[in-house]
Amino acid sequence: MTNSDEYAGDMRWGWTCPRCNADVPVHRDDDSETFRWECPVDDCPSVGFGFTSRRRARIALREYREAYRNIYR
Repeated sequence: MTNSDEYAGDMRWGWTCPRCNADVPVHRDDDSETFRWECPVDDCPSVGFGFTSRRRARIALREYREAYRNIYR
């Protein structure tokens, strides 16, 4: 995570998976009391967990998407 002041986008919605472009919800993990996102597509291994807020989870999802796109440039 780079900057806590970074714009997180529209907080009402999740974003798309960097690997398969499916809609990815961000939700609270009751067991660890943190936030996580997980791609709902069965064959897709994309997951992020352990975030202190929904906003940080969405920023991390966006950063993962940008990094994944840059791998194949």
